[in-house]
Amino acid sequence: MHLTMNDVLDVAIKSEESSYHFYKDMAVKAQNSETKKVLEKLAQDEKDHLEYLLWLKSGEPINDEVYFDGFEEAGELKPEMTPKEVLTIAIQREDAAAKMYSQMADIFKGQPEKKFIFERMAREEGHHGQAVTQMMDQF
Repeated sequence: MHLTMNDVLDVAIKSEESSYHFYKDMAVKAQNSETKKVLEKLAQDEKDHLEYLLWLKSGEPINDEVYFDGFEEAGELKPEMTPKEVLTIAIQREDAAAKMYSQMADIFKGQPEKKFIFERMAREEGHHGQAVTQMMDQF
């Protein structure tokens, strides 16, 4: 299988778009003001990631076979879910995103400037997961 950087970035872009909408929708529905504030911050972070990935997108070929999983397994947001159920899905999504960006960093191990970007994004997604985990204590 021959993948381009665009192929890999398309996966990341789709992930960031999905996460942005997920957090934005959750923030609108949040009843706790502190939870709302955290979710709005997470949405903005995901939007920032999305904008950066769109800027980074190019046609550089990658010769590794890559499969990014975890997002489908996390589940979907449903109106009848409790806040704890929603946050459980959010944690799974953030863990999947951190794993995906770690895989991307490995793909670009020969290109330190790109590897650094994906390592940074993996760390940020890990921090998001920790923030959401802390919110779980409220429920």
